[in-house]
Amino acid sequence: MRFAVDIPNFGEFADPRLVADLARRAEEAGWDGLFVWDHITHRKELRRAIADPWVLLTAAALATRTIRLGTMVTPVARRRVSTEPRTGRRKHDSAGLPSPGSWGQAR
Repeated sequence: MRFAVDIPNFGEFADPRLVADLARRAEEAGWDGLFVWDHITHRKELRRAIADPWVLLTAAALATRTIRLGTMVTPVARRRVSTEPRTGRRKHDSAGLPSPGSWGQAR
């Protein structure tokens, strides 16, 4: 069995330096992966900073050597990127589409 850390891409975790440090610590502690949420909005009334998950994953890749990296679920219609060359085949792809009832709804 493998174990991973998953983090949001907003709030405190919108800082690539924090995510790089967390990834490094997770790798040192023996965790198998680090996965980042892929939100473009989250409870607008809280006005949290939101980072691009691929920027956060790039920071994590530069700070680590072996830990697996990826997004929790990336909407395929919105993203067409690959970090594979930068991560040395450590990237894990998770893709999906929103449920029909949630299209265009932001909280």
